[in-house]
Amino acid sequence: MAATAVVPVMTLGECVFLPQQLLPLRIFEPRYRRMLKEALEGERLFAVSQLDADLLSPQDDEPPCPFTCVGRIVGHVAHPDGTSHVMLEGVRRAKVLRKQRRTPYPRLEVAAVIEDDVPDTPAVTREVARLLAASERLLSPLGADGVTLMERFRGLTNRPGSLADAIAGHLVGDTRIRRSVLECLSPEARLRKVADELVKIEAMNEIGRQGGDENTRGLN
Repeated sequence: MAATAVVPVMTLGECVFLPQQLLPLRIFEPRYRRMLKEALEGERLFAVSQLDADLLSPQDDEPPCPFTCVGRIVGHVAHPDGTSHVMLEGVRRAKVLRKQRRTPYPRLEVAAVIEDDVPDTPAVTREVARLLAASERLLSPLGADGVTLMERFRGLTNRPGSLADAIAGHLVGDTRIRRSVLECLSPEARLRKVADELVKIEAMNEIGRQGGDENTRGLN
């Protein structure tokens, strides 16, 4: 993507799309059918943005959040009724400069972002190992599907920021955490943020297996 670009966008309520994430979408609105058709005829790119509820107004009922993720169509199935199922792969985060309300579908003018360098330190190596280990524990109950996803994660070991994005995109459900990951331009900070969140998810899963929560079990 160039330093600035104009890309089609879907603005979806609580959906925070992240780089390296595989996002299945059903395309059914007429405007997005048109968007998909033109994307398939071109570079196969469009963005998915979370709706910024704080900016809702009569003039704009679909304001995007300040950061978005541009994705590439990697799978497409068209149905006889005109709808489609699409698999979108997150390519890169971008800063939203402005929304263009051109018909028949909205577009964003976005700017590429420059991320911090990743220091080659033992601390980063430890965080990568911690993140992979927690991911493997969370995915182990999924069998073959979990193995496939872990292979995807391990392929990103030498790209710590992308690894954090991929794992957050597939394993972190909390919208606030996902948005903070999308807006974080420090790969090292993203590693720590996502690893800490997986530890919390594991703890909550364990509480669930034991049949209660922190209140009902009287934890201190």
